[in-house]
Amino acid sequence: MEKSEIFESVIRELTEAAIEKRKEALDDSELQIYAEVKTLSSQAREIVKSLPEDQQQILTVYFEKTNLIADHECQHLYVQGAKDCVELLKKLDAL
Repeated sequence: MEKSEIFESVIRELTEAAIEKRKEALDDSELQIYAEVKTLSSQAREIVKSLPEDQQQILTVYFEKTNLIADHECQHLYVQGAKDCVELLKKLDAL
């Protein structure tokens, strides 16, 4: 396994752990939003099933690609946040 793959794996694990920890601390309004999204997701799947197969494929690929982009952006923001933190600590002469 290459260094970059190890870094990606570590970042993914840290990100997933942070998200799980965040979910444990959600307030009622945030829990409600998650519940609404779960319901909407089920409804969207049913709508997609009612479409012709070629349209189902287009929407499925669209949703998958959108989620993949969001995942990559999350990883980027995690790394950028770490870089920003180091830069800030350096400017404060803490490092």
